[in-house]
Amino acid sequence: MIKEKIYPDGFKWGLATSASQIEGGAQDGGRTPSIWDTFATKSGKIHGGATPDVACDSYHRFDRDVDMLKFLGVNSYRMSISWSRVLPEGIGKLNHTGVDYYRSCFEKLLTAGITPNVTLYHWDLPQVLEDKGGWVNRDSIEWFGEYADKMFRQYGDIVPMWSTINEPIATYVGYAHGGFAPGHTNEAWGNQARHNILVSHGKGVEAFRANNLKNSRIGVVIDIWKRYAITDSSEDAALVMNQDERNWKFYCDPILAGHYSDYILEKLASEGTLMKMEPHDFELTSLPIDFFGLNVYNRVPVSVNKQAKADFSQGGNFLNNKTEYYPEALYEAVKLLHDLYDIKVPIYVTENGTYAIGEEQIGTDGVVEDNDRIKYVSGFLSSLDRAIRDGYDIRGYYLWSLMDNFEWSAGYNYKFGITQVDPQTMELKPKKSAYFYKNYIAERK
Repeated sequence: MIKEKIYPDGFKWGLATSASQIEGGAQDGGRTPSIWDTFATKSGKIHGGATPDVACDSYHRFDRDVDMLKFLGVNSYRMSISWSRVLPEGIGKLNHTGVDYYRSCFEKLLTAGITPNVTLYHWDLPQVLEDKGGWVNRDSIEWFGEYADKMFRQYGDIVPMWSTINEPIATYVGYAHGGFAPGHTNEAWGNQARHNILVSHGKGVEAFRANNLKNSRIGVVIDIWKRYAITDSSEDAALVMNQDERNWKFYCDPILAGHYSDYILEKLASEGTLMKMEPHDFELTSLPIDFFGLNVYNRVPVSVNKQAKADFSQGGNFLNNKTEYYPEALYEAVKLLHDLYDIKVPIYVTENGTYAIGEEQIGTDGVVEDNDRIKYVSGFLSSLDRAIRDGYDIRGYYLWSLMDNFEWSAGYNYKFGITQVDPQTMELKPKKSAYFYKNYIAERK
């Protein structure tokens, strides 16, 4: 039976990863440490004392990764460049060993019929730049602009899709809350860092346009975790507004609306943590992009009444990892982008997935039986179907992630992959969800 055509021609079916989480080879080929290499050496920061030194060893085994991508039948792969692998000093002289490595990766993907979708910054600032103040230092805008320009000059001929920044909220967490690298706990620093990285995004777009890359497109990736009130109280409604403003809206507003909201500016000013801004900053943040990358995993129910807290336990609409199963989060995030910002560019779902904690159940055939992941992905794909049927311009879906990897502060305890990495041989073993995704794509290509 022929499936009804829902997806537009050229729709990108993909998988996503990031350099820090899969590459390893931390000291190979002239690479210098990133803030995550340094953060991982600090006691108690990473679950089990794990480090990204080896990770999934993709630096040495990229052919393995391409073979798996071909087996799964995807036509696009979202990956990132390790800034300190190509620019060991953060700025200045290129490391041609690192530059040649990524060109080889992109060429192998293209030869396999797989479109590279490349993120410039996926949380791994070179430590040498952190030593100069990192994202809190306004010079970071120029550092990123130089890095972006150099990457466009090196790969603009073979990379058709670029993202400047992945989830800029991670920078705030790293400078204000200490849960991510570099591990600072200064609210004012966090706000300044996240403002600077948004302006850096604009600097990257500016560099992209200056290079006149006619066969490539530039975008940004923002995660939307919409807040929902658990009760109908006015206090919960106010809490939803406050948390939305401090989270996804803080990043979407300067890029899609060209300014911060009066609400957040007044709040931060009253709290004494308002960032320093320059008048031209928003000319940069709001430079036109070619697509919007949406990372969407779930919604966030909230309440001022702690007794009203949602019970994320197994059973009903909940997954075994105690997170809520709410696939409409995808549809509602897409609708929000249109209703609030009247977004005119195509949307790509650049990340969506779920995790297992600890070891996963293995069936009698030796394959991981990750039925929760299949349930989750199936539900979100149905939400994607609905959004496209309703006329929303969505042109790609990237499942997170190709393989179990270094999941930041959770180390290797959180497993997001649809393949396992054998700890002895480093071979990739498809899970049950990998076969589900492979078949889903094959039926719709």
